[in-house]
Amino acid sequence: MLAPAKVATVLSSTMDAGVTFSFPSGLPTLWSFVQANGITLSGPGGLALATWLPLAAVGLLVSAVLEAAFVGGISNRVDGEDASLAANARRYGPRMVGVNLVRFAVVLVALPFALLGPLVLLPVLVLGYLTYGLPFVLVVEDVGVGAALSRSVSDAVAGGAYARFGVAYLLAMLVPSFVLTVVVYGSGLLGVVLGAALVAVPAVFVVAYGVLVFRALASPNGAP
Repeated sequence: MLAPAKVATVLSSTMDAGVTFSFPSGLPTLWSFVQANGITLSGPGGLALATWLPLAAVGLLVSAVLEAAFVGGISNRVDGEDASLAANARRYGPRMVGVNLVRFAVVLVALPFALLGPLVLLPVLVLGYLTYGLPFVLVVEDVGVGAALSRSVSDAVAGGAYARFGVAYLLAMLVPSFVLTVVVYGSGLLGVVLGAALVAVPAVFVVAYGVLVFRALASPNGAP
């Protein structure tokens, strides 16, 4: 998703470099790798909060449906089945809305730490690590949000393949994130289009590998 508000931020920003710290997602987009600054509590682009909140709610719903279709479809393909995006959206979409609400709650929990400046990164990373497995567990094990959250936290605490996948992704994405942020902010709209094209294929591989990791974690034989 190009996220018009973030595109507007890029086009109007004077920032020329940055980096994101993120864990694997069930729906990696350009903004998983490119830092989009300039968003405040007044809403993106200076929108009034009363206007921004409905837009955020719509975005939450749309991204949940897309993530459900994407992760579910890749899981189908791993099994050699046809990827029925519509069927996966119906099957997992409502629960994926719950996943997005958990993510929103994580942001709210971390928000007070913004007063600590750069130290806000610590709780964000900890909470992000504990919950990044949510969409994968939900689809792979076909469970509810509560069970998926419990399993994700349990796997995170145990370390193993969960930690290896998450930490390796976090570290591996630092340099590409910096490069993409420079390209996107330095090239304007062309940079946004180019960046979106560049992350499309790697995004599929990330989610496919994530599905395999969490299938292994859910199997009786344990992690790979």
